[in-house]
Amino acid sequence: MALKEKQIRVATITLGVVGIVLVGVILFNLLKDKFVSASNIAPKDVAISKITQTSAKVTWTTDSESQSVIEYGTSPTSLTFFAPESTKTKNHEVELNLLTPETTYYFQISTADKKFSNGGVPWTLTTLGESSLSPTPPQTTISPSPDTSVTPTLANSTPTNSITSTPSSTPSPSEPVVKDTVCNIEDYKTNFNTNNAKYDQNDDGIVRSNDWSICAANKKTTPTPTNNP
Repeated sequence: MALKEKQIRVATITLGVVGIVLVGVILFNLLKDKFVSASNIAPKDVAISKITQTSAKVTWTTDSESQSVIEYGTSPTSLTFFAPESTKTKNHEVELNLLTPETTYYFQISTADKKFSNGGVPWTLTTLGESSLSPTPPQTTISPSPDTSVTPTLANSTPTNSITSTPSSTPSPSEPVVKDTVCNIEDYKTNFNTNNAKYDQNDDGIVRSNDWSICAANKKTTPTPTNNP
């Protein structure tokens, strides 16, 4: 009976020692993982860019994937605004929006139960003011100037052409036509049915045989024709 009680006591002690060892191993692993993960999620290369009047972008990197929240505010002791990340990543990028122009903001990065800052103090950024905006270029510079230079050139060419063409198209006054007084019938035959004004004695617009008769009557002589008409 005494031997059986001794065996039970040894077994109980053995189980207790094994249990203590297992609990120690588990706790060690938990603490080790926690320590390593805190080191891996520490932000590195924190940078602030694209600062405007009402927004700014904060970027940083971590050794392992994590999901963080930027806590920020206008006082280093009152970080009451939050800008969370949507997914886990090693390359972090968070936009801070709805900021007040020309105002200094303080922020820190919170990951899990760890809060990271810039050597014990929050990082800072200052939004732009009205004077920092680029002036809008004057719109008068886009007016097309070539149109105005073309119009005068075309206008000047029109009167020049009209002035030079008008005198050339106007016929000069003709000299009075001297009527034929020789009354050679051969000349009249040559000009029959033409509008030669020299032989058109009656000015009816065409030379006929009666024009020769008028010429001969005016000459008061009737020459004998050498050839019959």
